[in-house]
Amino acid sequence: MQTDQKQFSLLERVVVVGIILVVSAISIQNVLHSVRASEERTLNKAAAEYETVKGMYGEQGQTAPASLVGGIVTGKADISSAPVH
Repeated sequence: MQTDQKQFSLLERVVVVGIILVVSAISIQNVLHSVRASEERTLNKAAAEYETVKGMYGEQGQTAPASLVGGIVTGKADISSAPVH
């Protein structure tokens, strides 16, 4: 029983591997770009939510009577008068 099957040459195999490498390099770049864009959208959304919450609490501090707050509300922490342990 003689089979006359021709095998692929080394050059053909190298060409196929090269094509696979080029295609995978392009697809990896696309994946990295989409991950970067997704992270940027997430950061922008988090920054917007932070500004919203910060604005809400800032408004609450401004509407509180000065007798409860202990003075003028500036929105900044005064660490110089904090107790040192």
